[in-house]
Amino acid sequence: MTLNTKYVVKACQEIVDQVMEDEGQPVCLTAVDDSGSLIYLYRMNGAPERLINIAIGKAYTAARMEMSTAMFRQRLSDEGLSTADFLDERFTSLPGGLPLFDKQELIGAVGVSGRALIDDELLCQQLAERIQISL
Repeated sequence: MTLNTKYVVKACQEIVDQVMEDEGQPVCLTAVDDSGSLIYLYRMNGAPERLINIAIGKAYTAARMEMSTAMFRQRLSDEGLSTADFLDERFTSLPGGLPLFDKQELIGAVGVSGRALIDDELLCQQLAERIQISL
């Protein structure tokens, strides 16, 4: 199964509406396919341009490692590793990236950037849950 962009767009719009309602800092939301290739990007008005690559990197890392970026960060810490050890310059250990699975099959990943890391992670979880419900 592949990640359906229609579900991604709908879920991202719901998160954008939520962020606008709570008048929080604008964010970038991204989705990648199971290989880590970008399939969707939404940059809210006022979100700094630098957030684009960060959000994409979070989703990319989650897809390639098949784990959340928060778990990846923990693994790096536990094993005394750095992202450079994986020989992929696009990896990041910033929380806010989550893989998406259909049953046990990786179908893609999402990433969120623009707020405090804990808030990015929470918004990313909400985004992932909205997409998973649609599958």
